[in-house]
Amino acid sequence: MSRTDKILARWRSKPNAVEKEEVFCVLRRFGFKIEPKRGSHNIISHEDLIDSPSFGLHGEFCLPIQNGRKVKGFHLKRVLEAIDASTRDKE
Repeated sequence: MSRTDKILARWRSKPNAVEKEEVFCVLRRFGFKIEPKRGSHNIISHEDLIDSPSFGLHGEFCLPIQNGRKVKGFHLKRVLEAIDASTRDKE
């Protein structure tokens, strides 16, 4: 089991919050683009999510950051959905 797999398994156990740098690192590993927007919100996008009914028109979703350093647990669910959707066709 790789380190990334261990991190994803820990996220699936529904933690309260995770450091944003850990989330960004895993997202980049799966090929996601991260665009910081004004304030605490970041736009996360991936070309495999384009035209997906669960995500935006350009394959994006918004990821709010709590206190500038943590991602809340219920937002991790959205991140996991995006990772699963982007890797589904590659398996």
